[in-house]
Amino acid sequence: MTDAVLPQKALANLERDIAVIEATEALERFARRSPEGAAWAAYNWLHINDAGLPVVSFIDNQARQDARFWAETATPAELECYAFAALERLADAPFSGRQIKRMVATLWRRMSPTEQEAFKGWINK
Repeated sequence: MTDAVLPQKALANLERDIAVIEATEALERFARRSPEGAAWAAYNWLHINDAGLPVVSFIDNQARQDARFWAETATPAELECYAFAALERLADAPFSGRQIKRMVATLWRRMSPTEQEAFKGWINK
């Protein structure tokens, strides 16, 4: 398949996956010779290849697109840290009911049916 045929996001994901496989294979070879050196190499690779800080856009519509792009490239640990920090900060921010409902609905859809039932019970206490 040529670059023109693959959508840009799919191509970026493919390139990232290939890089991860190559790095894993190199790390396995290195680990046979130096387990401690391999651990440091893995640590350095993770720091080089994480998403880093989100970019802040001052254009309203662009901010959502930038946030989505950052979230697609962020590690799960980065996503969790920034999500919790954002929610803590939002506790004091004025939000409309519509904004709050969108956030809650997004989290709700991530819960299993069992978790949803338990959450409903907790809310009704």
